[in-house]
Amino acid sequence: MGFPADWLITLILVGLLTPSACYNFCNSSRSYMSLHVPTNIRQLRVGDISLVAGLGDSFTVANGARSTSFSRVHEEYRGDSFSAGGRGAYEYGSTTFPNILRVFSRHLYGYALGPGNVTSFNARFNMAEAGAAFRHMPVQARRLIYKMKNDPYIDFQNDWKIVNLFTGQHDQCMACANMTKYSPAIYKNTVRETLDILKENLPRTLVNLIEPFNLGLIEEMMRLDPFCYYASRFLECDCDIFTNKTQMQQLASGYGRALRDLVKTGRYDGNNTFAVVIQPFFRNFSLPRNGPRVPDALFFARDCFHFASSAHGVLGIALWNSMLSMPADKATNVNIDANVMCPSTEYIPISN
Repeated sequence: MGFPADWLITLILVGLLTPSACYNFCNSSRSYMSLHVPTNIRQLRVGDISLVAGLGDSFTVANGARSTSFSRVHEEYRGDSFSAGGRGAYEYGSTTFPNILRVFSRHLYGYALGPGNVTSFNARFNMAEAGAAFRHMPVQARRLIYKMKNDPYIDFQNDWKIVNLFTGQHDQCMACANMTKYSPAIYKNTVRETLDILKENLPRTLVNLIEPFNLGLIEEMMRLDPFCYYASRFLECDCDIFTNKTQMQQLASGYGRALRDLVKTGRYDGNNTFAVVIQPFFRNFSLPRNGPRVPDALFFARDCFHFASSAHGVLGIALWNSMLSMPADKATNVNIDANVMCPSTEYIPISN
């Protein structure tokens, strides 16, 4: 694959054309890139990945991640997104998933560069949109395919791709009006449609299917700060989190089970160039705390609803570590003090 001039300038400015920084925390005697580009996804190493993309809602957009005031909570800080943002670099403390991957794959392309909406130059292949529900994922998938096919700087057929799919948050905020419309069964069918589109139209792709975040947890933040209640109730979530906390928890759990049931059908097994792997670190997520009782408000943006930039760094490590772990070893909670894992298997684990 080739690179545009502005991309090469960016790489030079952040020092990514120098020897890989992975030697700072990994065994430098190991090879993290195949000698020849693999043709089988079960022989894929982290250094073989050329493209990274994200599908989802405002949690992938990184709404308000760097906001310092209420007036900026709806700004889209895509470059800070834990799953699809690449602002800064790992060497400078930014531990989003793409920034960690760039340590091993210095030619990585597609991560968002900075703020902007989905049509901005900075968005790249972060195709998420604020307020998107799971029903919007098939459209996002088609837009991603179209954008990749028409990007002159990539080899669409041969470049290995990672797509991080994270959906189901905003649906929890709308389900109180119509539980049938937002049921786990319909969620499962729509995610299946999305994955089928990717499978049929996006060659050489690994999909990290991230279980949804339980928005009912935010109720505890709302109790601490009246502003948090106002922001969450009237600006971010159509459903009152106070009165729908249990329903949200049940829905998030139901969505997670739906994803696991879908993957367990074997629908995406046995394909040499496409795979779907569940990443479950939000399954039993609990709020980070300052002391035994008080939630850490700094984990969230000013609206107490979306994640702060620092939280995206924590979640980037969680996603990376989960991808590198065997199924039985994948964490179902987020350790805010976790270190970045080095690949311990020869290839990326492709199993559930």
